[in-house]
Parts: sequence; C-alpha cells; structure tokens
Amino acid sequence: SPTPPPSPNTAAGFDLFLAELQAAPSANRQRLVNQYMAQITQTPLVGGSRAIFLWQGAAVSVELWGDMNLWDPAQTWPLTRLPDTDLWYRAAEFEPNARLDYQYIINNGPPRLDPRNPHTVATRLEPLSELRMAGYERPSELQPGPAASAGTVTRHSLVSEALGQERNCWVYQPVGQIVGRDYPILYVLDGGDYLNLIGAPAILDRLIADRDILPLIVVFVTPALREQEYRRSDAHVQFLADELVPFMRGNFGATADAGQTGILGSGLGGLAAVYTAVTRPDTFGLAAGLSGFYSLDDEALARVAGRQTAPLGRFYLAAGSYETAVPEITPPINVIQSNQRLLQTLQPRAAAVQYEQRPQGYSWGHWRDAFGDALRFLYQE
Repeated sequence: SPTPPPSPNTAAGFDLFLAELQAAPSANRQRLVNQYMAQITQTPLVGGSRAIFLWQGAAVSVELWGDMNLWDPAQTWPLTRLPDTDLWYRAAEFEPNARLDYQYIINNGPPRLDPRNPHTVATRLEPLSELRMAGYERPSELQPGPAASAGTVTRHSLVSEALGQERNCWVYQPVGQIVGRDYPILYVLDGGDYLNLIGAPAILDRLIADRDILPLIVVFVTPALREQEYRRSDAHVQFLADELVPFMRGNFGATADAGQTGILGSGLGGLAAVYTAVTRPDTFGLAAGLSGFYSLDDEALARVAGRQTAPLGRFYLAAGSYETAVPEITPPINVIQSNQRLLQTLQPRAAAVQYEQRPQGYSWGHWRDAFGDALRFLYQE
C-alpha cells in the first residue's frame, strides 16, 4: 500500500505544504495558508532534529528569542514571511530531545507567547512558551498518573541571630509521617519559587508514592537579600547549619545524620547550596546544584573545596547545553564550564558526584525536570 503523506502537524508535513505553496499561483497562496493553518493543532512543528516555528498575522517583522539564542536581544532569529501570505516561519535544528523556552517579538514590540503553543513554563515574571522536540520525554513524576496522597506544607518562622532578622520557611511533611521516627531532610533555597513555579510538593508526593525516593521532610527557604546571601555568605551558612537545622531536628523529627541531610538550589542558589555542603560537611552530607554559578569570583568555590580536609558527601550537579552565557549575572556566566571545573575539584574529594547535562536552557522548566533526578540520586529508597 502507498505510504500515507506526513501529518500537517509535523516538520515533514510543513515541507510538503511549502512545496505545494511555492508551486501555486500567487492569488491562491493565502487561501492555501488559511487551509493549512486550520489543520494545525499546535506549534512549533517538530520531527527528528527539526523544528518549524510559525506565526500568522499581519506584521512588518517577526523575531524569535529564547534559550536558542541565549536570550540575547542582539541575536534574535528573524522569521521569513512566505510571499503573498501572512504566514511567517523559521526552520531550525536542535537535539531530538531538546526542551527550550522562547517568545516572539512582533514589530519590535514587547515579547509575547506563541498563541498556538499550549505548553508554557512559569517564571518569576511571566510565562514562556516551551518547545518540546519529538524525542523529549517529561520525567515520570510529571506525567499523568494515579493521584498520589498529598503531604502537608506549613509556614514557620524563627529569629536568626546570624542574619539579624526573623526568617520564614515552609515545611513539607510526607503523608503518614510517623511520630518519633527520624526522617531524611532536604533544604531548598529559593524555596518560594520551587513551591510556586514548579509545584515541588506535588512532585515530592509522586516520587514518594512511586518509591523513587525515601519519605523525607523538605524545608523551602526564601532569601531576603539573595545576591548577598547566596554568594558564599558564611552568615547564611551559619543560619542554615546552626539555627535552621537544629530547629528542624527539635520540632519536626528531622534526622541528625549528615548523610541524610541535603541542600539544593539553582543558579546563584546552586552556588550557595554547594558552598554550604563544602564548608559544613559535618551537617550537610548531600547537595544538589542545578545550573550553579560555581565559577563566580575567580573560581572561589573550587579553591574552598580544594582546601577542605574533612570528607565531603554526595553531590548532584546539572547543567543545560544552552547555558553557555546566562545573562542573570554580569558578565554572563558559562554554566557548563562552571560545572565542569567544579566537577574536577569535587570528584577526588567527595563520596560521590553525579553530573547530568540536558539539552535545555537556564529555566524553571529545566530545574523542574532535574528536581526529581537530583532527589533520586540523593535519597533513593
């Protein structure tokens, strides 16, 4: 039997449409575009390593910016308008399993979502459209499945002498927590963002229900002066290790075993998490840094780690292949190089180090995907 034509909702289907459009008389092209776009259920169109970005509408210019061009306003990708139509397109090559964030810029106006893309990623400011290549698979804990029993999240505060102020945190306790039993514990920096932007409690519920990780307590900690506290602040380390950890041990049944006490952060929070574990291995035997800025201040963290004589614990490091010039820091930081240099320092000193690099960018979508893998490595049942 003859091979059926490719679906219009694929990159190959767009190639077929494009050939038909180019062969059609000029007067017929807009009608063909309207017919074709009526069949499209969502964009971008993907297939193999190819992605086709589409925008339909009257415009003078249409540009694409996002992880693929490092969110650099000077490097936006222009889309091409098909002659005699209002359809703009851009074909690009990516890793077959890539997941990237992007927006459109129309007529040099404010960035906007792709109106035909149902997939978005939350940020502190506004949602971004999400490119999911055909080979991208959402982690199992993010896929639809049986509802997991929900743990509880409660708000608490304590006065910190180290920081000179009262600090708030949110404590996740697993469903069915047994009174009198000590539980592993994880401290999450930028905790409010992990609660609000990736729905961390629901991820924890699923990981625990699927027996991917041990039941554990998770403390979501928020900064007051993020740039100051997360950039290798010994006062912040003292707050965590000497004030918050005893508070959790005394009030929530958290373990006193450093080998089951972890800390996790992303970006500048990744630097703070790893720095805390490197300087206080007596308290934090587990650490995860997602897209960590470890090379700040002329590789200061690597020098600190190199001087540490006490045994270090287990570390999980993650970076995205599109994190070569993250603009959150000036000058922009190459997260991949930052991770690789720290990896060389930690490997001979730590009990275990796992490094994973995904075809993603500096994004809450990336950290949402990496969160479960980090916990599996640190708290596998």
